[in-house]
Amino acid sequence: MSPKSAGLAKKLGYENVKVYVQGVPGWKKSGHYLVSTPDYVRTANIVLIDLRAPAAVTAGHIPKAVGIPAENLEAAKDQFPESLTAPIVFYSDNIEVAKKAVETARGWRYKNVTLLEFPGVMAWKEKGYEVNTGPAAEEIVYVRKLDPGQISIADFEAALKSKAITVIDVRGPAEYAAGHFSRAINISLDELPTRLKEIPANKFVVVHCRTGVRGEMAYLLLKEKGFDVKYLKAGCQCKSDGTYMIWEM
Repeated sequence: MSPKSAGLAKKLGYENVKVYVQGVPGWKKSGHYLVSTPDYVRTANIVLIDLRAPAAVTAGHIPKAVGIPAENLEAAKDQFPESLTAPIVFYSDNIEVAKKAVETARGWRYKNVTLLEFPGVMAWKEKGYEVNTGPAAEEIVYVRKLDPGQISIADFEAALKSKAITVIDVRGPAEYAAGHFSRAINISLDELPTRLKEIPANKFVVVHCRTGVRGEMAYLLLKEKGFDVKYLKAGCQCKSDGTYMIWEM
């Protein structure tokens, strides 16, 4: 997380908070890859691609994996989700093959592309997880699901028009002053614990920030305090003239 978000996390009681200043962009720029654990792959809503040869896939593959041999990946481009934020995980018995697949998907502009913790199926088995035998699925089917407490962009925009819903912008005062949603009130995340009485307890509450990081922290705090609340996990840009843009992160 960012230094500012780390500071806010500490104020909210989180411990052992550390900052990697360059973030994910810096990590990727340095030639590194992001790795997904078997635990994440087992429970998350992802696109999981087995890059091995069909015979190896048939002998044993991870449930929900789609079998696309590495040499056929380019030809399968049109199968991949329209959403460039869809989480995609590749695995193979050859780490270099998996890395090349990650670079290919990044070249297609997908933002959330990772490797399964190497060595793929073996790492999966070491966790004691089930392996399927027989042919794997050959077509990608991906439907984006919201995280617990998350509100869709469409429902958020509807909330902006409803007087029955309280919309809270948890960014800092300077960010709010530079541009904000017309109905949103500003209670910054670091002030939220001391300003709870300003929030109507009998209304549905939606919180947002610029990217969803502070919004999720605010959601967790308000939920703990008994509020009926959701948060927006998306990119937001508001201008002083009232116009705005919202996009998937």
